[in-house]
Amino acid sequence: MTSTVSNGAEVIPVTIANFSTGQWYFQGQKSALAGNASLQFIPAVKFPTGFSLLPTLESNYRGTRSAEELAGGNTLFQDTWENGIGLKSVKEYSDTWVARSRISGRMKWFRETSDESFGDGLYDYQTGTLGAELERRWDRSLSVALGYDFSVLQFPNYTSLESSQSSDLAREFSGSDVLDSRIHVASLRTQAALPWRMSGGLQAYFSPRLYDSQTVVVRSGLLSSTKREDVTAGATLSLDRSFRAPRKSVLAVSLLYGYVGVNSNQNHYDARVTTFVGDFYGYDQQSVGSQLRLGFGKNPSGPMIAEVGAAMSRRNYRSRVIQDADGNYLSEKLNVTDTSVNLAFSYPLTKNFRTRLSSTFGRSTSNNDYEAVYRYNYSNANYQFGFTYEY
Repeated sequence: MTSTVSNGAEVIPVTIANFSTGQWYFQGQKSALAGNASLQFIPAVKFPTGFSLLPTLESNYRGTRSAEELAGGNTLFQDTWENGIGLKSVKEYSDTWVARSRISGRMKWFRETSDESFGDGLYDYQTGTLGAELERRWDRSLSVALGYDFSVLQFPNYTSLESSQSSDLAREFSGSDVLDSRIHVASLRTQAALPWRMSGGLQAYFSPRLYDSQTVVVRSGLLSSTKREDVTAGATLSLDRSFRAPRKSVLAVSLLYGYVGVNSNQNHYDARVTTFVGDFYGYDQQSVGSQLRLGFGKNPSGPMIAEVGAAMSRRNYRSRVIQDADGNYLSEKLNVTDTSVNLAFSYPLTKNFRTRLSSTFGRSTSNNDYEAVYRYNYSNANYQFGFTYEY
């Protein structure tokens, strides 16, 4: 619903809500029924001058188990809860120039065990971001946008004392505030119309990450005075095409390819076997994926939608070597391959309300056998049944 205030501005509230319940399967073990829920509210304000404000409030709870990379390897979590608030402004100076700015804050809580309280997780983090973007449009066939974002990332609960730390953990994580960092992101985004009714997109970025307290490990196993710095550069190339199918059905096909490279000055020293590994965090990663989305049916509330997608990524570490099951270091370089397949179907109950069934199958494989700290080899799957609301 749109309303008009005294200065001629339009208020356009947008609400997106999702709720689902289901089960996850991890290494052949299944969970009890768990739920996911998310809510996003955007009371957008559009002024007659071509200026718009988009405040955003959002909350997202994930009850299904997941693996996330936060400190150099995958850590398994029972459930997560994320909350965010943001404000975005859009100014259309003309049909060809558009400026955007944004400010946001976000916090995410992780529970590694079911009896842990939200807010007490070791990897809980909070982040604040400030950014801007300038876009140049050449009608509908081409657009180019340049952006810059600055973020502050903090892990308020992460403290690892040297005296209480296990000898096989990374010394670079000894102490407090060692995961806190400042992140710069310079980005390029372009969209273009291509022959045969296709459209293509390119997103590229360059991102230095400066750690506040984490210092570099040297060959002796001691910590130097030099702070850790990571530089990440990457790009994603996408190709999209829609096809008209029989009986007014529409099939949308998306293909993508991505590359990410990380350079880091941080090393690793394993005191348990007195082994030094230089350039421990540098890697190259390539990914490919596809998504098919079919809208069909003559329901007056909207089409039924069926989706199927697949993705695969391969990460090759430049210097990090693998370990056998006992933790002994070998000469072969570490690699990790992730594959996933997702299926979904949704049916409109009303114009704004849908029921949705989805399932995901994933597998992570690696040539590394040592998993006392992080999991590299596992398979998981889940199914979810629920509802989505958009207004």
